[in-house]
Amino acid sequence: MATARNTTDEQLAKLSGLYQKDPEQFEKQSQELIRQTIEKFPEEHRRRAYGLQFQLEATLSHYKDPVARMNKMVEIFWDQFRKFQEAVTDPLRVIDERKEHTGEGKVIPIRRKADLH
Repeated sequence: MATARNTTDEQLAKLSGLYQKDPEQFEKQSQELIRQTIEKFPEEHRRRAYGLQFQLEATLSHYKDPVARMNKMVEIFWDQFRKFQEAVTDPLRVIDERKEHTGEGKVIPIRRKADLH
């Protein structure tokens, strides 16, 4: 039986070779792997995971050069790791800060042209 580590290593080797040969197919397959992974999450976490993935892709879309893109990914990783460390070392402070910066959203009514006259 293949371990998760062996399967991951095989997928990475396959994708690495594919990136060299066909970057478009690489992108399709990596998106599918991301989708499959998120679908394995508990249902209550999937929406958040898809949202985070969307934010990540939107941020990285500004970087066309592979090295610049990788550097941005590393920067994002370490920023998130720092936030994780803060939450682990002082969770009450992190919760208080989130409550302080989170307020109710203001709903702005949208009116049709017909309503304005």
